[in-house]
Amino acid sequence: MGYLGNHLATLTVGVFAVILTGLWPYFVDFAPILQIVFIIAVPVTWFLTLMCWLSQKSNDYMHKHVSVSTDNGKKKLE
Repeated sequence: MGYLGNHLATLTVGVFAVILTGLWPYFVDFAPILQIVFIIAVPVTWFLTLMCWLSQKSNDYMHKHVSVSTDNGKKKLE
């Protein structure tokens, strides 16, 4: 599972969303097309971050009760 708890996709898209959000005020004055690109890209990346997080939470919830048996279902009597 690792240090991130299988949230690598969420972290990657979230960092990209933060970078786009932070760069938005600096690039708005350059060209009108950049304003349109940022108006579209910033909400989309935040939506993707939310969807990645929700899907990973759902996957974690659905598979948390599954037990992995290494001894093919045989129990040892002690």
